Amino acid sequence: MALKLEDSVQLHLIKMKKNASKDHHIIDLKGFLLSIFVTSITALFLISYCILFDDFGLFAKQRLLENPLITFFITPVLFWVSAYLCRAFSPKASGNHLQQAINQLKQEPDNFKKVENLLSIRLVMIKALSSLSSTLGGGALGKEGPSVHIASGIFATFADKYRNILPKICISTWVSAATGAGLAVAFNAPIAGIVFVAEKLSKARIQNTKTHMIWTLVIISIVTIIFYKPEPLFTFHNLSFRLGNESFSLIILAIFCGILAFLFQVTNNYFYEKFSKISSNWWHLVPIVAGILVCFINFFCGIYSFSGGIITAQDTLTSSSAFLSYEEVFGRILNTILTFISGCAGGLIAPAISIGAGLGSIASNFATNVDLGVFLLIGMTSFLAAILGEPIAAAFVIFETTGQNIENVPFLASAAIISHLVFRSSNKVGKMIKSVFSKIRKRS
Repeated sequence: MALKLEDSVQLHLIKMKKNASKDHHIIDLKGFLLSIFVTSITALFLISYCILFDDFGLFAKQRLLENPLITFFITPVLFWVSAYLCRAFSPKASGNHLQQAINQLKQEPDNFKKVENLLSIRLVMIKALSSLSSTLGGGALGKEGPSVHIASGIFATFADKYRNILPKICISTWVSAATGAGLAVAFNAPIAGIVFVAEKLSKARIQNTKTHMIWTLVIISIVTIIFYKPEPLFTFHNLSFRLGNESFSLIILAIFCGILAFLFQVTNNYFYEKFSKISSNWWHLVPIVAGILVCFINFFCGIYSFSGGIITAQDTLTSSSAFLSYEEVFGRILNTILTFISGCAGGLIAPAISIGAGLGSIASNFATNVDLGVFLLIGMTSFLAAILGEPIAAAFVIFETTGQNIENVPFLASAAIISHLVFRSSNKVGKMIKSVFSKIRKRS
């Protein structure tokens, strides 16, 4: 009995030494140098991708203004090319599959083969090419979602390839850090990137949270030191939020954004799953028809109804009066849905910001006593928070990209939390209604 107890104590001491050694070598010289190398390559790739994406969006707008009829031929073709690239070479490049990879890595944090189809270099390249093709055609998806996924793919691939150099760093740690780095590069918002990862980790309750956050801080620090630009993404003035009678209208706007974002997300997911399951040659009609519909919407709703959304948000913020009309906001929502469900790669983060800005612009017409800028920022934060799923990170994205004072963060965070809670409540109600209908069908 004494011998067994002594063996147990020795095994426990050995395990403690191993854990201490592992924690001690979380960041060694080789790991740090490789982090700089991988982060630099990833950031350069993302910056080049983002510049091309913005240029292609501007070119699509210019084409619509100068040769609108040509759009009816070019857009369906480029939509088909964008969707076909994903369909033929990397099916997981379209849609929202990064979270699937993260969930699988929670079970096996260092098993790259299990998530290779979700984070490979092939997926990275196809996602970039597909999203560029769709935005050149006049699509309405954003670059920020792909930026996060692309960064995760590059980091995970390097981590797997150089696992002998980095024996103490698992794939899931690199992916967590990459999501923050991708967001930081795309939005020029390092604080938002850190908050985004911290918020996700706090919800996931996964092991080695400390290690994940240390590497996130290291990598985003590298990005900030080498690539950070001092000016914010959007040109905007500092606002002065006040608690008063106008607060009610802003709360209503946040609630409305949460409900609309839920309907927007459900529609995207439902039709994307339906169309992605088509196995016959009829599938080719999906992106072509979606492209034709997008042409009509772009033609009648104007240049602010498509592209990634950053330029639309910027022009809305710099306007001294309500800038976007009902037609433009409704057109952008439809365009985003059509581009997403057609199988083109792209993200919903920037479109969410531009849609939120549009909703804020419209809402300002009903409360002229409130500063237009307040409506715009509350709309942007609220719709983004619902789509992103991380309300505090959404508040910091808008805080950094618009260059606001730190005292405005609580107001933005409050709107984000309200919208997020409304989105989650709507989701629960939707599941309950779906369950009731399924039971009725079974009985009948």
